Amino acid sequence: MLGILSLLLAGMLPAALSREGGTRRGSAVLAGGIAGFTAFLVLEMYSMVTAAFGHGYAAGLSDVLSLAHDTLANHALSLLAMALIMAALAALGAFVVSFFRERAAGPKDGAAASRLFLCSTAAIILVVAVLPPLAAHAMLGAGMIDMNLNPGTTVSMMTAISVERTAPDTLVLTVREVPPASVLDPGAPFSVFMNGVDVSNASACTAGGFAATVDPPGGLSAAKGSQAAWTGTGVLNNGTPVDVAVMVHGVDGSDIIVLSIRV
Repeated sequence: MLGILSLLLAGMLPAALSREGGTRRGSAVLAGGIAGFTAFLVLEMYSMVTAAFGHGYAAGLSDVLSLAHDTLANHALSLLAMALIMAALAALGAFVVSFFRERAAGPKDGAAASRLFLCSTAAIILVVAVLPPLAAHAMLGAGMIDMNLNPGTTVSMMTAISVERTAPDTLVLTVREVPPASVLDPGAPFSVFMNGVDVSNASACTAGGFAATVDPPGGLSAAKGSQAAWTGTGVLNNGTPVDVAVMVHGVDGSDIIVLSIRV
């Protein structure tokens, strides 16, 4: 809903900011569509750049271009469909504003209608973005929502693991958010995989033949702020990203992947 409202607002802006009588409805809709398509391009470029620089080594323009080529080659139709949908939503916002501006009695009424639509849409975006989280937080604090009713859901929504390359041959995983101890499997709360090999602890690395040491040997502990480092040639930054995945195990037997990234 936030995405849809934001695209409508992006389309409304060109029509609302145009001079009264200087832009017809068709031009306003075209400008709105261009705004939506531009928003899509900006998002895609941002995701490509962050993906290229997220491998832990200094990426260059060739890395970004290579990623763009692979993305276009494999997902051209789906990307085009997404771009057209975003452009259509923005064009709809421009159409609504330009329609009511043309129906207004005068320039002042048209400008007032534009401001009304813009402010209303912005207010709805703020309401949708702010009120539901605040209401959920208040209900949790008041005990109206019991997060332990569904342990699997609790694990998936309250577990956050981050990974960082601190040296060419070292990856560090950090537990940012963790559910209550009653939700996690006390025997093995986390399973860590690198390049498809179970490296949850030192014993698992040895059994899987993965060339890395684990510090501490037991791996990640189920506590907020806990860290574990994997060091060795198995995670060496040699230009080939390392696939890192973390699975959380709940007391109800649920197994949920909470992190899957290439570093």
